[in-house]
Amino acid sequence: MASKHFFIFSLVFLTTATFLLAGQCSAHDPKVSTALSSLCSDADFPQLCLEITKGASDPKSATQMAIQALILGATGLQKSNLDTCVEVYDDAVDNLHTSLANIQSGDKAALKSNLSAVLSDIVTCDDSFAEGGDDPPAALTKTNKVMRKLGSNCLALADEVHF
Repeated sequence: MASKHFFIFSLVFLTTATFLLAGQCSAHDPKVSTALSSLCSDADFPQLCLEITKGASDPKSATQMAIQALILGATGLQKSNLDTCVEVYDDAVDNLHTSLANIQSGDKAALKSNLSAVLSDIVTCDDSFAEGGDDPPAALTKTNKVMRKLGSNCLALADEVHF
């Protein structure tokens, strides 16, 4: 289960970093040196490389500039929001395990309470972005939507359980 969370977090992180890096870029400058153009031609995303390393005089400074841009993309509000989502998803998984124990012990009130907490956890993830004025990454929005639907179904099914 932890590897699934790590995968989701990694996917969301990479998506967010890409959008943040794109926002840090300026338009293509035709004055970029031939050496830098050659260096960036070997990169997986040459245009982004040129934009991020604009003004670099050598491979070392270009690499430093690219690392600094990635640091900017990995920190700040988006990272904080993603950290919140990781934390509340961990809480949601704990609540789901507790819900399974509630079924075994025949505690319907606790079952419904824990399933409601799962839905609340997912909403908290969404809200962490809304409060900062940011939109969550598309992959996270899609995941949260599916999780809300599944959680809602679990709660509806729990209503039908009779111990």
